[in-house]
Amino acid sequence: MPAPLSSPDNAINRLLGGPLGALLLKPWYDPVALQAILRVLMPTSRAWAAANDSNGDVQAFLTSLSKPRSVGLGLIRAISETVLRRQAYLEAERAWEQAALVLAPAAELAALEHQRISAADHWMRTRAMFLGSHLLSPYAQVKFKIESEAQVELHHGIRLANPSQLFPGADEIEGMHASVSCNVDGRHLSWVRFPAAAHSGDTHGWARIEEPRDGQVQGVVVFCHGIMIEREHWLNLYDQAQVFLEPEGGALAVISPEGPGHGRRMTPGFYGGESVLARGVGGLADYFAAHVVEVGRLIAWARKTYGKPVAVAGVSLGALTAQLVVSAANHWPKESQPDAALLLTTNDSLVDVTYNGSLATGTGFTSALSQAGWTRERMERFCSLVEPAEAAMPPERIICVLGTDDTVTPYRGGQRLVQRWAIPEANVFHWPGGHFTTAFSVLRDPRPVHRFKAALTATNSGI
Repeated sequence: MPAPLSSPDNAINRLLGGPLGALLLKPWYDPVALQAILRVLMPTSRAWAAANDSNGDVQAFLTSLSKPRSVGLGLIRAISETVLRRQAYLEAERAWEQAALVLAPAAELAALEHQRISAADHWMRTRAMFLGSHLLSPYAQVKFKIESEAQVELHHGIRLANPSQLFPGADEIEGMHASVSCNVDGRHLSWVRFPAAAHSGDTHGWARIEEPRDGQVQGVVVFCHGIMIEREHWLNLYDQAQVFLEPEGGALAVISPEGPGHGRRMTPGFYGGESVLARGVGGLADYFAAHVVEVGRLIAWARKTYGKPVAVAGVSLGALTAQLVVSAANHWPKESQPDAALLLTTNDSLVDVTYNGSLATGTGFTSALSQAGWTRERMERFCSLVEPAEAAMPPERIICVLGTDDTVTPYRGGQRLVQRWAIPEANVFHWPGGHFTTAFSVLRDPRPVHRFKAALTATNSGI
């Protein structure tokens, strides 16, 4: 296997990309990681979200949960500490945002960014304080509020009736607000604030922009994150987007937008990403309706700003988003269409992910749909809202990385997409592992990234 990439500079990336990563990222890792998410991360996040929403009121916290529980000093302290840290984060975020919007000096923005992400990380970590009470009486994983078929029809019926209007307005780039560039921990960073698209549930979103230290780029990639991944709120979170900064094959600028319901856009009363699952088909349809259009706008903005080829990439939920961008671009103007795509751990059918995926079934998502009257056949009526049609680019410019043992976005669904889009076998990488090890694989094997860069930069030659 080729040598791992060298540029990722946070601790988790160095760990997974180094010799220890070769020992960790084995077949045993994926089932352990999945159970940790299902049994620990999501339930403690549910309690954390309830604590945030309670504003310190213990009774309000208890009311928001699905079953009664006893209250000890540890739980009271966890609720209180969550609220205090949230307030500290909001203050740091307000100071940072004000500086970013007024284009404050780079040194000032860098200092405020240190304070902002440190406060965010400190706040996020309070969910660990709910572990003790969870072990005594388990919390739910998701606060489900499944929308009915009629509700989804009401919100998205017009889009269903007109395929060319499934994802409209991707060329509208008015209102984009770029921050000044600054250096943070040896990284060259800036941000862009963009107007939120319809169905997002908020007014605007943010995207982080990272460039190589010398500022020389051969292209741009808009990288879409997975569910519950909030890179702007954790220190030392693993980050596949870092690999695009490598000079080999041409360094790329990386634009990492926050999807609806995540990070700064977190839905009140929910943890990051929970609202996407909580409303069932309606939550998924809203997420893609908004974020696909936002990514299209970022592509158009990046093309105008950099004057370089622009690609889309994503992992897990981000890959499902990216492939919808590739499909929706058939109805978009040229400036919004991506020039290449990289899909990490994907599946051509969200129905397959829902009914056969281990994360969907493990969270109770599939059961919650059934209890609300949904069937597989009823969900299939809305497939065009959440699943890709034909690609708007030559298959030679699409690269896929699939996990042969992936049970979250099942492997066979990724293979179906490869066959349907006639993606060349040279562009398809079959990683011998599950969902999570495959998501990390580009930290260890640079071949998909090199292939992706070649496909993107070849567009400069008109290929």
